[in-house]
Amino acid sequence: MPADDRPSPATGNAQAGLGRCGSYELLVEIAAGGMATVYLARKAAGRDAPLVAVKRPHRHLASEKAFLTMLVDEARLASSIQHDNVVKVRELGFDNGEPFIVMDYVEGASLADVRRELSVAGRAIDPRFAVRIGLDALAGLQAAHVLHDDKGKPLGIVHRDVSPHNLLIGCDGSARLTDFGIAKAADRVQTTRTHEVKGKLAYLAPERIDKRRLCTAQSDVFSMAVVLWECIAGRRLFRGDEAIETLQEVISGPIPSLRRIGAPIPQALDDTILRGLSRDLETRYKTAAEFADALQHAAGGRPNIATPAEVACLVEALFGERLRVRHANIRDALHDGSDVEHVLEVSGLNRRPEPTPSMRERDRLAIQNIAPPAPSARYSFGNASENLLRKGARFASPRVRLVALGAVGLLGLAVLVGVLTRSGAPDPLTSAAPIIRRVIVPLPFSAKHVTFDDQSRDLTPPTDVAAFDVPRESGARHRITALAVDGSKAEAYVREAEGVARPEGPGFTIEPLETYADEAQGTPIADGNLLELPPTKNGVKRVVKPRSGASRAARDAAASASAEAPKPIGTVKDGFTKLR
Repeated sequence: MPADDRPSPATGNAQAGLGRCGSYELLVEIAAGGMATVYLARKAAGRDAPLVAVKRPHRHLASEKAFLTMLVDEARLASSIQHDNVVKVRELGFDNGEPFIVMDYVEGASLADVRRELSVAGRAIDPRFAVRIGLDALAGLQAAHVLHDDKGKPLGIVHRDVSPHNLLIGCDGSARLTDFGIAKAADRVQTTRTHEVKGKLAYLAPERIDKRRLCTAQSDVFSMAVVLWECIAGRRLFRGDEAIETLQEVISGPIPSLRRIGAPIPQALDDTILRGLSRDLETRYKTAAEFADALQHAAGGRPNIATPAEVACLVEALFGERLRVRHANIRDALHDGSDVEHVLEVSGLNRRPEPTPSMRERDRLAIQNIAPPAPSARYSFGNASENLLRKGARFASPRVRLVALGAVGLLGLAVLVGVLTRSGAPDPLTSAAPIIRRVIVPLPFSAKHVTFDDQSRDLTPPTDVAAFDVPRESGARHRITALAVDGSKAEAYVREAEGVARPEGPGFTIEPLETYADEAQGTPIADGNLLELPPTKNGVKRVVKPRSGASRAARDAAASASAEAPKPIGTVKDGFTKLR
């Protein structure tokens, strides 16, 4: 179902003569978008027929082959997933040659509607509620990802459009995944053209739009992690004025820690969501089930996860009045004399009496008690360090130039890269098996190359967290070196704790990249071995070390130049830079 074509809590239109669609009587229009209209309907024959949602494409699209095959795919895939957290598709029908889909009616609102209402009041979704919604959605995703056909062959379903618009929060407090219109499957009728990107840009996984061109279950995991981050933050994670800017943010934009922007969540939960947002596929959770297990463990168990009844209270407080108006519209649209209370009963829906002033006040207070204020806006989205460095040429003071160079380290302020793997597994330092263990290494910036003890890896695309497998018997202390895209280098000794290796002492030491004569072009200083390179854009003088075997004069000149070279600009610990 397209983003704007799903049931909404907005007031439905009770229009006389909405007519029929196949064997269904259309009662109320509840959503309309650029591709289809969704109606609240029920079977024309039978007093005990429940309410359903009928998705009817606009007439000009009904004859288009591409749209028709997409609709067929959506009906076929969604109807094959039998799970409480996936909106059930009942049938695909045709009315005078035009297709329509019949789905279960979920009374409630989309997650996008919930966020929008809370945003108006300057509030965000309580982390306990966000975790509950996330667990429901991940359960639905896992059911889709592992679905097999009758012969046991995996269908290979990937949703590809996980977003707040495609998560419906019912008045029963359960979240349900909907809209498999652009889902990827092994036997999909509609095939996607090579390199064609589908889905909402701000929720796409980076591997889908960079040169890797991958689309797997891990892509849905990333999208769900974006949804969770935004629920708790009360704002968008990746955003740009133009589509290309949004895509660039997805590929390389900073991903800040929720705790750093003021969200009241445990460190473990922050780390879990950041690991789901990792651009490194080796680090990100492999399955929706793995992400859900880590999420539940990081939240600290049931007391820190909202119940469906609590989520239902939030939906009622936000949308109860509008849903009551919809019930009134249903009453007006019933032309066969049916009792609306009976229709609601067979549909599993509650009656909605006229609210009193005290009920409205109770809902207002409930929102204040349930939804906390949105985290502080003090965090500046965008790459602040790059903006500062572009202005470096205008700074006359050498000290200010050093501060500008230090801004490279401020990427750490944009990304808190502590990622914990608390999935309930045995302690890797004490368990007898397996023979290797996975170590997650948070980095102070987005790095393109990293070394970990004697292991070395290129990170494509650059990322701010990496994972390494080490022998079980190895120690917990390691040496890490990371090379940033802009040439800066960070070094530190790190020590493992619960699968995460964090810096010891003052943290990472960041310094300009040292280059060698056989790697750069510059002006010879001595014996053609020591080179002086042009100053960087930040005004920092660069002197190249001599190659091995250089003359004594070259080595002396290198030592002298090194003594005059800038010292490391500072240290980074826990994502914060301390300038020297």
